[in-house]
Amino acid sequence: MAAAETARGSSAETAAVAAPVHTRAKHAIKTALSLTLAYLLPMSMGWSQPETAAITVMLITATGLTSDSLQKGVMRVMGTVAGAIIGLTLIAVFPQERMSYLLAASITVSLLAYLYNAYQGDSTLFMLTAVVTLMVFNGGDAEGAFQYGVDRAFMTAFGVIVYTVVASTLWPVRAVDNTRQLATVVAGAYSRAFKLLVHPVSEGPENTDEQLAALLASEAAFQAHFTSIKRYADNVGAYLDEWHCVVRCYEELQSVLLPALQQDTRRGVNFENYLENYSLAVAQIESTFDQLEARWRGQDIPLTTQPVALQYRANSLREAPHLTIAAVATRAEVLRKVQSILMDLTCALERMLFDRGNFIAGSKPRARPAFIWRDLENVKTAARMFLTFWLATAIWITVNPPLGFTFVALSSVLVLLVSYTPVTPKLLIILFTLGFTFALPAYIFLLPNMTHWLELATFMFAYAFLGFYVFQGPVSLFFMLGLFALGIQNTMSYHFDVILLVVLSLYMLCALLIITTHFPFSSKPEKLYPSLCRRFFKRCARSLDIATDFRRNRAGLPRDDGSTQLAKLLAWGEKIDSQYFSANTPQKVRRLSQACELLHGQIDVMLMRRKEFANNQLIVATYSANSPKLLVDLCDNLAVAGNEDSPAFNRIETTLMGVRERLDLLRQEQELQKYQPQELAQFFIYLNLQQSILSSIRSCYNAKQALNWQQLGETRF
Repeated sequence: MAAAETARGSSAETAAVAAPVHTRAKHAIKTALSLTLAYLLPMSMGWSQPETAAITVMLITATGLTSDSLQKGVMRVMGTVAGAIIGLTLIAVFPQERMSYLLAASITVSLLAYLYNAYQGDSTLFMLTAVVTLMVFNGGDAEGAFQYGVDRAFMTAFGVIVYTVVASTLWPVRAVDNTRQLATVVAGAYSRAFKLLVHPVSEGPENTDEQLAALLASEAAFQAHFTSIKRYADNVGAYLDEWHCVVRCYEELQSVLLPALQQDTRRGVNFENYLENYSLAVAQIESTFDQLEARWRGQDIPLTTQPVALQYRANSLREAPHLTIAAVATRAEVLRKVQSILMDLTCALERMLFDRGNFIAGSKPRARPAFIWRDLENVKTAARMFLTFWLATAIWITVNPPLGFTFVALSSVLVLLVSYTPVTPKLLIILFTLGFTFALPAYIFLLPNMTHWLELATFMFAYAFLGFYVFQGPVSLFFMLGLFALGIQNTMSYHFDVILLVVLSLYMLCALLIITTHFPFSSKPEKLYPSLCRRFFKRCARSLDIATDFRRNRAGLPRDDGSTQLAKLLAWGEKIDSQYFSANTPQKVRRLSQACELLHGQIDVMLMRRKEFANNQLIVATYSANSPKLLVDLCDNLAVAGNEDSPAFNRIETTLMGVRERLDLLRQEQELQKYQPQELAQFFIYLNLQQSILSSIRSCYNAKQALNWQQLGETRF
């Protein structure tokens, strides 16, 4: 799915884990059978253009696995119909004006490319709309143009139907099972996070950061998956209120546990000296986490949900340091909130998994946008689609390759699968060559000797199974183009020179994609990663400015939480080739990526709790409009390219001294009497969260300093 796939943690339905061998085999069998049926059924009925249905299956398969919901198939057929309407309308509006038609078509498919990447659900329908919009054009031949377009649209819809039926009946990938599996992974991650909080390890903060990064990754995968399938999966929609409760509970667990875990657990605060029933509450929460994990796996075991009351020991915090007070207040809130969250989670699971208990829907989780509009990579992909369309059109007009206008259509659509994905030119050429290496001998030695349809079916199934089993995701499509190059029809005349021209045309297509992948916008990881870092830290600064400015009267939070941009940052950091850029080892890049992930999680917590903090008069009075925005300035300085020293980081201690002076006023009795105990506790929780964000920013700064940004700016060649 191009940039959208990277941003979503991939395709939303394959985000959980790498598929085991037997799962890959089942997927390859299903897709190979779909492709074979999509090719042979039209041939048996005498329909024209059977390759159109096969190409449709290839394109859908290249964007990820399918679920068991037939609603996706309906949506994809609707995308096909929409593309046919758009394409035929353009032909009717510009019947004799080929250049006007081409201009209108190029603008249309570029907009569809933008929507394809911006949409956070199953964006295949936008791809199919773009495909059919281009496929219905018969190269400017007005005679029979309408019938040609209808036939193309029908065969595309037929390919969608075949793929949906096979995928929904043969080893169906049930969305509800995948969702439960991901929810179980997240529950286990939160359980381990809580145990890490109350039983800190001795290895130091690096171990904690790695576990937190894994927690955030599992949470992001679950969120992306749920956002994608909740509109289409019937078994999820039947319990949508319960699933919303689960999502909300996980969001709240993140907002509670993440800041607490970012604190330096080696400070050695003995919470039992300050809190009554501390050990009992910890033991009860750990037990409930273990029971919930068992529940997610389908074990019907009793749950203990009675909360344990926590009270401060009298006068225990009167002479304690500020950070100790903040740590104790935060820990007390953590235990109370975790107990409350687990009770809500238990109620939802009782209803959803075992269909018992009267579940009352509470507040819904944070709204997720259906489209991410302001994303630079999506704009670049749309511009790249426009440029590729016209370069391919120029080749079609001047060279007239054997594929005809299909050359333009394929070149344009494949931009969606290679734009801002790690499909390198070398990999493209290798895949094309492998595909033709298998296809050409078959064209010479196998196809002329086949006399029965079963022989052809066996050949096509074996070829497709090999391609979909060995290659995963979009790269499988480029191998499968070798099968398309054979031009299999009911009546075939074998001409070796014709197939060589087709192969040459596909190599021209490959060369065109390589050019537009690197011009005018580079897709090299070492070029994209610094740009993504700058934009990420700028976004963090804006988010912190919103979260800490209590004067603003905001109706709600920004719907785009920046997770898409973060996902791209993490994905492209992994693709930097350390052989060329030896000073930037994978460990150093991973360290910065993990630090960015933790910072994003902390800021997200601050945004989610902004309204709560804004209602606290002590917080508002202490962090007034005249207070220096240290965290915002630090994030702005992190956005500066390079690894030079930052003046803002040199002013940290001076700023913190002023904060400590204001905090010392709270020790005076007359000041303490102005505020309620709950306001005081919440103030120190806010202080704790600010300190954890500062710790995350320091980690980002140190990791950023360790990279050689000048070397990343150098060319490989």
